[in-house]
Amino acid sequence: MKDEFLTSDGIKIEYEYNCQKNDDLDGETVAIVFLNGIFMHYESWKILSKGIPQNIPVLFHNFRCQWGSGCAEDKECSFERHVEDLKELLDYLGIKKAKFIGTSYGGEVGMLFGATYPEYVEAMMIITSTARVDKVMESKVLRWKDGAKSRNSEIFVNSWLTDVYSEGYINSINNLSQIIASRLTGFNYEGAVRLLNVFLRLNDLNLLEKVKNFEFPVLIISAEEDNIKPKKFSEEIYRQLKNALHLTIPNSGHAVVVEKPKEIGYLISTFVRNWKL
Repeated sequence: MKDEFLTSDGIKIEYEYNCQKNDDLDGETVAIVFLNGIFMHYESWKILSKGIPQNIPVLFHNFRCQWGSGCAEDKECSFERHVEDLKELLDYLGIKKAKFIGTSYGGEVGMLFGATYPEYVEAMMIITSTARVDKVMESKVLRWKDGAKSRNSEIFVNSWLTDVYSEGYINSINNLSQIIASRLTGFNYEGAVRLLNVFLRLNDLNLLEKVKNFEFPVLIISAEEDNIKPKKFSEEIYRQLKNALHLTIPNSGHAVVVEKPKEIGYLISTFVRNWKL
């Protein structure tokens, strides 16, 4: 069931926490924390999390400026602020240690969180993410911004469809753009523009240097046909890490969590249960 948390700067964060215990977690319990892609609602994770044992606490949330979470114009929206929001939410729920699973934008938030608060991280799974923005990526994201500014669901979806999904997936589903557009009721277009602006400042974080200090294990997943954050960007992250595994999913675009739910669901289940390097 959806709940709401108020951050220290007064922003409402939508979240859902599935935990069988009513009291605070003990120091031995490791929760699972999912981190959304930039246009994603946390509900999209649920089909992928079915393999997680019911006794393991699971946290979903929408970042500030995503969907129904707050997005006041006079409040900061940045990767750093996402990290602070997440820490505050974890502390509120009594989560002292977690395995983090993030895709795209969520993986980037996860990496900064791991660099800022490593004591909270048991392990991390980073799916189709990047540690930097290049000129090609920037050009595509500027097109996405124009789509979001239109506030027209079909124009918006068509501004990024071929960057996010593989040719095979797009050709396999009739009227895919219309189907996606029909599911955007409640989507925060203004918030999406702000989140895209946050992403365009990713290089300021110097993440490739920060991840060198990770002591926890990291599972990196890339997609063979990713047209927005190609596999080479996952490889860059992998090469900086001390303790990591990099797997590539074939025949899939950037939205591998949508295109390949069985494969990603299996990897999540394995990662959650007792994955070690």
